[in-house]
Amino acid sequence: MVDGSGRPSEPVPRERGQIVVLGAIALAVVVFGIVVMVGGSEVGSSTAPGADTGEQAVVEAELEYGIGCLLENANERTDEERLEAAAADDLEAFTDRYRDARAHSTGTLVDVELEDVGLERVGGEDELENATVRVTADSADRRTKRMLTIEAGCPEGEP
Repeated sequence: MVDGSGRPSEPVPRERGQIVVLGAIALAVVVFGIVVMVGGSEVGSSTAPGADTGEQAVVEAELEYGIGCLLENANERTDEERLEAAAADDLEAFTDRYRDARAHSTGTLVDVELEDVGLERVGGEDELENATVRVTADSADRRTKRMLTIEAGCPEGEP
């Protein structure tokens, strides 16, 4: 009941208030734990190297650009008899540099092995047309292997 001052005539037991406070604290701890678990798994999955196809697409684009230019430059500076050997030597040097740069920037180890070189007869001379490479990418949580056939060529205005 309520008396004339607006206060309850009977005091509310303190135990009920303490139970409500303890329940609210327990609920806050559970919610906080769930947020930490969900947030931790999202951070782990989004920063893990090689964890998504976006990074794989970046690696493939970088390799297509680098190896395509490498093949075009080999065509311009190498005599016909040494084209395949020059492509293999240039690709080995490119792979070493690319592997180091990629490992330092993302933690992903990328290995590129030359499988085959395609030659094309143009104007009575052989030219490198494409290269087929095996790409192996090792990250903290996965290993991927792919075969890529990369056409010779650099975008306009590039070396």
